[in-house]
Amino acid sequence: MAKLNEQDFKRSLTGGQFSRVYLIYGEEKYLVRHYTARLCEKVTGKKPSGFDFVKLNDSADCQDIMAACEQFPLFSAYKCVVVSDYRLDTLSDSDSKQLLAFCGDISPSAVLIFTMPTLSTETKKSGDKKSAKFQKFVTAIQKYGTVLELPRKDEIALERQLVSWADKSGCSLSMLKAAAIIKLCGTDMTTLHNELAKLCAYANGQEITDDMIQLLAVRNTEVRVYALSDQIMANNYQGAYQQLVGLFEQNEKPEIILSVLSSVFVDMYRAKVAAESGQSLETLANDLQYGRRSFLLKNASMRASRYRIDTLRRMLQMILEADIALKSKPYDRQILLETLLARLMTETKKQR
Repeated sequence: MAKLNEQDFKRSLTGGQFSRVYLIYGEEKYLVRHYTARLCEKVTGKKPSGFDFVKLNDSADCQDIMAACEQFPLFSAYKCVVVSDYRLDTLSDSDSKQLLAFCGDISPSAVLIFTMPTLSTETKKSGDKKSAKFQKFVTAIQKYGTVLELPRKDEIALERQLVSWADKSGCSLSMLKAAAIIKLCGTDMTTLHNELAKLCAYANGQEITDDMIQLLAVRNTEVRVYALSDQIMANNYQGAYQQLVGLFEQNEKPEIILSVLSSVFVDMYRAKVAAESGQSLETLANDLQYGRRSFLLKNASMRASRYRIDTLRRMLQMILEADIALKSKPYDRQILLETLLARLMTETKKQR
């Protein structure tokens, strides 16, 4: 068996021959859900009976999983057992050993699918015990069945995906306008799919235009906080406070706003330190495991180029103090963030 990429996995579904066990996981949760659903449909059809299809969650134990797989199908050639967000990395050694042995000897009438539609696996690092246990399952299922890992798509791939979705909906969308949607809405595929469906419904078979995108596309929190940081770095008081008020009007949590804002300045600081030490952004991205989000460092490097490292360090200290106050003192949260913006822009003004 094998560990397949997305294209190979799609091709494998056309043959009608299924592995006994699958593991579908990765950072791009939209694709995890999408390919899990496609696989289930191929195995037991669009409307399977309860005798042929069983769905379990993380509350199931090893005995539940094995018992479900050992029941014979009634109206289908296979019994499909889907286990969602199962914590393979926290099983006891005895349960882990038992489940791995079972995966190697599943009934030929059963298809067992481990899928991670919400559970994050992207934070697992080498040397971590949980990571080692999870990787043990990846290796075992790769030996006994099929593993599909679905990382985040880069922006070019997302643009092509949006164009493809629009075409299937009977609308036309250029790559340039697809890029504009991503810039406004972010890179989460679930969000992009929902936004494009809305745009296609509005376009009603016509071309999706810039005006439609500006009118209908919802700007995600990350994108709006990045716009806020741009206003701060430009020392634009009016623009910054308008962005902040807009975030509060959309009921964005202050903790989320501050978290994203801090990540922007952390990226800037890292990029600045790398530049001053002669380290490339590529090396920095690899060392800190940015993966497909390495473009953030390139953007951060451009933002940070005009500022001294001690200025960025003081700004990070201001953000840290605001974070501590937000979590420990009964402040008016909007006033606290407004005060932080004033402090940050006072610091940027010193360098202009």
